[in-house]
Amino acid sequence: MSKNPAVRLSSILVVGLCLSLGWGIRGNFGHEYGAAFAGALGAIAACLVSGREDWRKRVVYFALFGALGWGFGGSISYMKVIGYTHSGHAPTQFYGFICLAYIGFLWAALGGAGTALPAVADADRLTRFFRPLLFVFAAWGLLAAFQDPIARALQAVPGGFDDRWHRHENPLYWLDADYLPAFTALAALCVYDLVSRRSWNIVLLPLFGAAGYYAGWGVQELLRMQGLDAAVGAALTMPLGDPELFDPELLMTNWPQFFHDYPQHIGWLVGLIAGIGAYFALFGKFRDGASLFVHMAVGWIVFFLIFPVLGSLLFRDLGGFRMTPPRSDDWAGITGVFVGMAIWMCRNGLPQVAFASIVSGSIGAIGFSGAQFLKLMAIAPGNPARLRMQGITPEGAPAAYEEAVSAWSAWHAQNWHSFLEQTYGFINGLAIAIALACLVRRTAGRDDIPAERRWTGAFAAMFVLVLLPFLNLQKNVKAWSEQLDPAVWFRTLDVHGVSLQVPALWPVPYLGYLPGYEHFAMTPQAWYGLSWLLIAIVFIFAAARHLARPLPLLPASALGRGQLLLLALMWGMVIGNFERALPGWHPVRLLTEWGVFASAILATLIILLAPREHEDVVVDPHASFAGKCWAAWSVGLAVVLVLASAFHYGNRMVYGDEHSGHSSRELRFGPEAGWRVDPVLKQSEHK
Repeated sequence: MSKNPAVRLSSILVVGLCLSLGWGIRGNFGHEYGAAFAGALGAIAACLVSGREDWRKRVVYFALFGALGWGFGGSISYMKVIGYTHSGHAPTQFYGFICLAYIGFLWAALGGAGTALPAVADADRLTRFFRPLLFVFAAWGLLAAFQDPIARALQAVPGGFDDRWHRHENPLYWLDADYLPAFTALAALCVYDLVSRRSWNIVLLPLFGAAGYYAGWGVQELLRMQGLDAAVGAALTMPLGDPELFDPELLMTNWPQFFHDYPQHIGWLVGLIAGIGAYFALFGKFRDGASLFVHMAVGWIVFFLIFPVLGSLLFRDLGGFRMTPPRSDDWAGITGVFVGMAIWMCRNGLPQVAFASIVSGSIGAIGFSGAQFLKLMAIAPGNPARLRMQGITPEGAPAAYEEAVSAWSAWHAQNWHSFLEQTYGFINGLAIAIALACLVRRTAGRDDIPAERRWTGAFAAMFVLVLLPFLNLQKNVKAWSEQLDPAVWFRTLDVHGVSLQVPALWPVPYLGYLPGYEHFAMTPQAWYGLSWLLIAIVFIFAAARHLARPLPLLPASALGRGQLLLLALMWGMVIGNFERALPGWHPVRLLTEWGVFASAILATLIILLAPREHEDVVVDPHASFAGKCWAAWSVGLAVVLVLASAFHYGNRMVYGDEHSGHSSRELRFGPEAGWRVDPVLKQSEHK
C-alpha cells in the first residue's frame, strides 16, 4: 500500500508552522477574525500536502470552512484562565489547567470540523451550504451596523457605553457573551427557510407569533395580579458578586440588562420568540444544509441558558456556573455549537467530520494546557517565586536575590505570552495535520463542483483573500493613530463646553483643497475602508472574468493554485502584521514579528518543494467510522485529563504556593476569589 503523503515529516511540519505563525499574528489582532486567519492558513496547508488531487481542487473551500471553524473559538475568554495557572492557589491552578484544556478542545474541535468538511462532503452538499451561509453573513453585517444604535435607543439610564470598559452599560449586555450573533444567525436561517420553502403555511407564522405574544403577556400579567412576579424574578435572578460586600443594586445579574430596565416587556417578548420558534419547529425544512447552522445556533442558545444563566442559580456560592467570571461565558455557547455540529454530522452521514473534530480537539486540549505549562517552566530560572521557595529573599539574602533577579531580568522581559501563542498554534497545526491525515485514505474521491455553483469557489476565494484580511488589518488604523503624530490623526471638537477628541478628516486630493469644498474629506478609517472596497471591486470583476475564461495569472494545476492562495494570504498578513507593529517597534517584538517572519520563510520553502504534483494515494471508500468517534472521545478524554493533571502537579512542584508572576494573580475559589471581591459594578469600568 502506498504511503500516506500527509504523514511525512515535511507535511506535518508545514501545517504546524502555518498555524503557528497564524496564531502569532492572531495574538495581535485577536478574537474571531484573527483565529479565522490562522485556521485558513492551516487548512490550505493540510489540503496541499494531502496528495489528494480532488482535495486540492477544493482548496478555497478548505480555506473558507477552516477559517469559519477556527473562528468560533476566538470568542472564548481565556486570559483569566491563564492567570489561574499562575496564581499559586492549588484549587485555582488545577481548575485553570483543566479549563485551558477544555477551551483548547473546543477551539481545535470546531477548527478540525471546518477543515474536514470539504474533505468529506460531496460537491453538491458542500456548495449548497453557501446560500444559507450568505443569509447568516448578511444578518451579521446588519447586526454590526445597527446593534449600537438600537442599544442606545433602548438605554433607560442616561449616559453612554463603549465596546470595552463600559460595555456592561449596554442594555443588550448579557454575561459579556456574544449571544446576539447566535440569535441573528438563527433569525437569518428562518428567513432563508421561508424564502426557500415558499409554502402556504407561511400565513400561520403571524398566528403563532400572536399566540406566543399573548400567552407570554398573559402569564406575566397573571403572576403580577397574584403578586408572584417579584418572587419568580428573585428565584431566577442571581447577583454576579457577593451581595454582602457590595450593594446588590450595583451588581450585574445573570440576565440581560434590558430585562432589568424594562421588566414589563419580558413576558410578551419571550412568548413571541417561543411562538415563532414553535412555528419553525413544526414547519421548517431548513434545506441546503441550513439545518447544520440551525443545530449550531440552537446549540449555542440552549447551552448558554443551561449553564451560566440558569445553572448559575445552583452555584451561587461559587460565583455561578461560569468559567472566568466576570468575563465572557461564550465557552458555554461554543460547547453548544460543538454538540450541535457533532449531532448533525452523525445524523447526516458525515461521521468522519465528527471523528476528525474529536481527534483535533483532543490534541488542541493538550496543546493549550501543555503550552502554558512549557511557558511556566521557561520562566522558572531566576523567577522571584522560585527564589523565595529556596529561601533567597530580599530580606534574608538581599545580595543573592538581587544578583539572581538581575542576571535573569532580560530573559524574563521577553514576550512570553507570544511564546505561548506560537507554541500553542504549532500544536494546533499538528492537530489539523493528524486529523486530516486520518481521512486521506479513508474518504471516497470527491466529485467536481457543479457548473451552476462555481460561483461558490469565487466567493470562498474572495472571503479568504479580501474580506478576512480586511477584517483583521482594519485594526491597524487604530494602532497607528495611537502611536503616530496625534495632530495628523485627531481633531478636537467643543461640544457644550466639553472638549472631545475625534478622528481627523483627511481631504480628498486636489478636490478637497478647493475653496468651499472642505467637506470632501473622510476619516482615516474611512480611507482605509475605501481602499479595500476598491480591491474588492477589482477582485469581483477578475473572478467573473475567470469563471467565463480562466485568467493566465492562475496556474493550470490545482496544486499551483493552492500554493499561490497560501502564499498570497500568508505574506499579505505577515506584512500587514509588521505594519501594525512598526510604529511602536521595540526589540521585544522580535519574538513575535521576527518569529512570524522566519516561520513564514520556512513554510514557504516547504510548501513550494514538499508537495508532489502526482501522488499515488490508495483510497478505501468503504472505510467505516462506526464506533471510531466514541473510541476517539474515550481515549482523548482520558489522555487530556491525565496530562492536564500532570501539568498542574508539575507546576506545583516548581512553584509551590507562590505566584509565578508574568500575569496578574487571579483566584477562582475562596474568600478572595475575583468574582467575589472584584465584580463588575454598574457605572464603573469592566474588569
